[in-house]
Amino acid sequence: MKHFLIGLTIFISGFSSAQAQSLISELQACRAETNSTARLACYDNLPPTSAPQQAVKKAQDQLASSKSAPAVTHKAKQAPQPEASRENQVKNFGLDKVIEPKDKVEKITSVISAIQKTPYGKLIVTLESGQVWRQTNNTTLRLKPGQEVYVEEGALGSYFLGKESSNKRIRVKRSQ
Repeated sequence: MKHFLIGLTIFISGFSSAQAQSLISELQACRAETNSTARLACYDNLPPTSAPQQAVKKAQDQLASSKSAPAVTHKAKQAPQPEASRENQVKNFGLDKVIEPKDKVEKITSVISAIQKTPYGKLIVTLESGQVWRQTNNTTLRLKPGQEVYVEEGALGSYFLGKESSNKRIRVKRSQ
C-alpha cells in the first residue's frame, strides 16, 4: 500500500508539472501578442486549470524569471499602430499637470507697451513681446506703459500679472 501511494504521488506531481509547463507556454504565447484585443482574446481562451496551488505558484515563479530575461522583439518590421498612441493617451490622461517638463518656463518679465480698459473697467495689457493679456478678476492694479511687469503661472492653468515693486497682482488670461 505504501509503494502504491508513493507511486501515485509521483505520478500526480509529474502531471501537475506537465500541466504547469503547458500553462506557462500558453501564457508566454499570449504575452508575446502585440495587439491588445488579440492578447485579451488569447487570455480568455486559456482553459481553466484545476492544478494545485503549488503548480500555479511554480508557474508564476517561472514566468517571473522569464520576465527578467531580455525579450527579443522585432518592432522594426511592424508599422506603428494607432492603438498604441491611444493607449499612451489613456495611460497619461490627467497627468499633464503632474508630470511637467523640467525646463518649463514658470515666470516671464516684460515691459508694458500699451494698456486699454474694457467697458467693464478691466485691463487689457499689451507687452513689448507682442503678448496680449486680458484681466479676468476685479482686483485693481495701477499700471502704466513702460513699467516692467511679470506674468507667472498659477494653479489649475491660471496666470497672474503683477509688478515686482508691489504685492498685488491681477488674474489674467492670454488673448494673443
